[in-house]
Amino acid sequence: MSEQYDVVIIGAGHNGLIVAAYLLKAGLNVCVVESEDKVGGGVISRELTLPGFKHDPASMMHGIIAANPIIHQDELGLMSKYGLKYVYTEKPFAVIFPDNRALVFQHDLDKTCESISQFSERDAEAYRRFNRAAIDMRKVAQMGMFSPPPPWGTMMSVLSASVEGQEFMHVILSSALDVAGDWFESEEVKIALARYASEIMIGPREKGTGNGMWFISGMHSWGMAIPVGGSGALSDALAACVQDNGGTIKVSSPVKSLKVSGGTATAVVLASGEEITATRAIISAVNVKQLFLDMVDQAELPAGFRDRVARIKPASFSALNQAIALNEAPKYIASGADDVLFVEYAPSAMDEFLHTFDEYTYGVPNTNIPLLVAATVFDPTRAPEGKHTLYLYHYEPYHLKDGGPLQWDNIKQEVADGILETARQRTTNLGPENILGRWIMSPLDIERIFPSMLEGDIGHIAHFLTQFFDNRPIPGYGHYRTPVDKLYMCGASTHPGMGVTGGGRAAVQVIMEDLGIDFKKVIKK
Repeated sequence: MSEQYDVVIIGAGHNGLIVAAYLLKAGLNVCVVESEDKVGGGVISRELTLPGFKHDPASMMHGIIAANPIIHQDELGLMSKYGLKYVYTEKPFAVIFPDNRALVFQHDLDKTCESISQFSERDAEAYRRFNRAAIDMRKVAQMGMFSPPPPWGTMMSVLSASVEGQEFMHVILSSALDVAGDWFESEEVKIALARYASEIMIGPREKGTGNGMWFISGMHSWGMAIPVGGSGALSDALAACVQDNGGTIKVSSPVKSLKVSGGTATAVVLASGEEITATRAIISAVNVKQLFLDMVDQAELPAGFRDRVARIKPASFSALNQAIALNEAPKYIASGADDVLFVEYAPSAMDEFLHTFDEYTYGVPNTNIPLLVAATVFDPTRAPEGKHTLYLYHYEPYHLKDGGPLQWDNIKQEVADGILETARQRTTNLGPENILGRWIMSPLDIERIFPSMLEGDIGHIAHFLTQFFDNRPIPGYGHYRTPVDKLYMCGASTHPGMGVTGGGRAAVQVIMEDLGIDFKKVIKK
């Protein structure tokens, strides 16, 4: 006899756990099933190198979620009751150029402008205007971040009705480089901003990436944070909340298929053969392609729907990540960079910067633009006393020009060594004598370690305009509902997409509406 719950959630990433927590707060009986041996999905921490060194193999930055009511209003009690703590940094982000000048973005706007002025006095003043405009733009953008996005046609119609809306529409239809060029003259400033915007794993010339530019100004308002104890501390707090409120979490329980009867989702079938019945809803937090290409029988879907899902595009590139245990934190040659949270390298010439992204398009790896995070500078709990961790991240193609994805097993050490060598060039102490342990994850390994990150796509699917806002994952299904009754989606395959955003809060509002539950009353409990 199968187990029975009101709701079954597939995937215990942070979004699946968020949906579970709110539904439990509403009084429903919820079961979360997770294929891996630990909750969290990409929001997870593990001892990857040596005992006592806590590394984040996937997500590191907790930026947008800081503005989510889950955190800033503590709607689920994650901080007040379940021990979640964040460390906010005064210097969230910096880009170091080959001449070892660093453009440092600080929480303090004046200090940021001072750093920009070393490249262009005009751009320093322009950045103040840019920040003011960004605050207004972000008010529009955030409406669809923590609540369901409006239908695409409705959004375009509303935006076109005002000058402010028309400007926002112009931005979201532009590329990051378009926006940077509209505001700034210095190539270094343009490159730094475009480098930040490319973190959605799309090259900065792609139309639609302009939207990401406005969130740069979030560093001057809500800031950029990391959880004490590792990125997985958020997932652990969510899991504690779920279990404390009577929810069930089953790890090491991969889902094989869904049972659909009369057009309605009724149960999940685990790889073990166990069936878990859901009387009110099944919610998928896994990749949309896994859900509809692997778990739901094609006969249960509308004609052509499966083909539309199969055509969804992955991100333009993936990444190679290294977790490194250090004796001491990195010391940069660039002045003012040692106490920056996220340090990125970039060339100072635009053509060289853009050529890097061209190489990814053609499947050619490179080692020129690493990202480094020594989280232990701000959170010493992540390593033994006096020791440090390094998150060394670099964009790379998943599909290699020579040999395809499987070739990563042969070249990942060589590429990783090249990235480390690049990191050493602008530091004084990243030699072998400072390295205590090292772990490497290639784009192919990403897919192996995180099953929902197909083709090494850390955001499930690309953030192209055709797959963003209400178009995510495909036009017509950006409202978290699916063609199957009582089957819903949440997580990175849905809006707002990749990263630690707490997007499950938006999804659960739609689910509660369909279940006849007043979301506003639930969050006031």
